[in-house]
This record gives sequence, C-alpha cells and structure tokens, in this order.
Amino acid sequence: MDIKQLEVFNTIYKHKNFSKAAQELEISQPTVSAQIKSLEESLGLQLFNRKNKALGNLTDAGKILYPYSSQILSLVKDAETSLSQYKKGYSGSLSLVTSDSFCYWILPQILENFNQRYPAVEITLNTEFTPKMIDMVNNREVHYAVARTGTPHFNDEQLKSESIGQDPIVLVVSTHNRLNRLEKVTVEDLINEIFIVYGKKSNYWSQIEQAFHQFKLEPKTGMELNDINATKKMIEINLGISFLPEISVQDEVKNNRLTMIEIENFPKLYRYSHLIYHKDLIMTGGVEKFLQFIQETKPYTL
Repeated sequence: MDIKQLEVFNTIYKHKNFSKAAQELEISQPTVSAQIKSLEESLGLQLFNRKNKALGNLTDAGKILYPYSSQILSLVKDAETSLSQYKKGYSGSLSLVTSDSFCYWILPQILENFNQRYPAVEITLNTEFTPKMIDMVNNREVHYAVARTGTPHFNDEQLKSESIGQDPIVLVVSTHNRLNRLEKVTVEDLINEIFIVYGKKSNYWSQIEQAFHQFKLEPKTGMELNDINATKKMIEINLGISFLPEISVQDEVKNNRLTMIEIENFPKLYRYSHLIYHKDLIMTGGVEKFLQFIQETKPYTL
C-alpha cells in the first residue's frame, strides 16, 4: 500500500467513476484500474462492490480504509505544504542576538516588517555586548548578530556581514548642567565634567576615548553602567554627562529632561550596525529570507 494507491482509491470514491478519477489524476484509465487492483491484492481484500451499479459503493473493508486513507492523504498534503513554505522561507526558525539599545529602539520595527512578510518564522532573541555576540556567532549559538561598531565596515575572516544602517552618537547632559548656559561648547569645556561610562564592555566607549585622544585629552570618568536607561536617569539628575545614541534620548530631549550638546570641532561620531553571520551558515528557510530582507530594505539610516 502506497500513497499513490490511496490517492487513486479516494478519487474513485469521490467520482464513483474510473474515467473521471483518471482525468482528475491526469493518468490513464488502465493505470487507475491497475493501481486499485494492486492495492486490493496487497491487502487481500476487495474495496469496491463491483456488483453494484454505483461503482463508488465501498465494501466493508473499503469503509474501514477510507477514513484512514483520507487522513493519510491530508497529512501528506500538510507535510508538503509545510516543507514548501520552509523552502521558500515562510516558516522555520531564526535566532538573533543584538544590543539592548538596538533591541529597544530599532529592531522592533525591522522585525515587525519581517513578520508581516513571513509570519510563520519563529524568532528567538537575546541581548549582549558586541564581543559576546561575535563569540555566539562563531560558536554557532545564533544565526545572526546585529552588532554596532564605530566603523562602516566589519572585517573578520570567519564571518560575513551586511550593513544595516547608522545612527549618530551625541553628548547628552541634564537640563540643569552648566554647559547649557554656554554660547558654544568646546572640548576644553568638558575637562572638568564627570562622564558616566556606558557600555564599557563593548567597543562603544573606546570610540569616544579615541575622539578625545585627538585633542590629547582624557575624559574624567565616574560611574560605569551597562544599562542605558539607568545612564539616562543619572544624567537627568545631573550626576554626570555621557555620549549616547541619539535615537535613545529623543523622548527625553522632547520632554525637556535632557539636552543634546554640540561640541565645536569635535569629530562626528556614529554607530554602524551590521548583520553578522558565520561564513558557513546554511541558508535555508527563515534564515535565508531574513538576510534577503535586510539586503532589500536597508532598514534604517538616522
């Protein structure tokens, strides 16, 4: 007993006619007859009551087989549909790791748009700092890392990357900070300010230090925090200042709780976001479709 025989069996019962069954299945009538004969011989039972003028009348054995046959064919169809969707990227799993700030302010819109195209793809998500993300990709713990660096290009012999976008880093201070009262702010005006270090475990803070080193200056640091919301709160009550992604402080600036300060002649700082994956990553299903989606949409530039 095989799938094709069951398909012929069900189709004959549906039409109660060998010729119509053959037409639907796009095979010859002798082939239909041969399939049913082979099925009956393999079971050692007659499935159709051929003495009855209505060919589709089932014998008792046929009545027993029919619900099982229908269920088997339905399951086969479901399996074929699911596998076809998986092959096209409409289903499957997708694992990502990214930073807290990217996860909170940028990634939701990207995933919402992706989910609208491929709603059956199951997505798992973790947050880490960039060095840990790279380890996770190298160890095949995740399909992709969405990492942010201080350079437009990401280079690694074992990894590949796709540029996603960029966003500026800005100096953020309390609305009560003295810098707000200056007509213009120079890097020398920052010497006596206490900087709250956000993201020291990533390469985020090193990018800021390098900018100060161009002026042969070292920023004076105080608190070291890994939570961006805690960092903003400390700035708001004037316990320090910091450089943060502009997108992360837009609400606070709009509500006059924080101020963005432009520093005269200070280099423009940006965080560049990259979709990073192992060079040997197998591209199937949702994994492949997510990469194509990123390549097609180039999700954001601020």
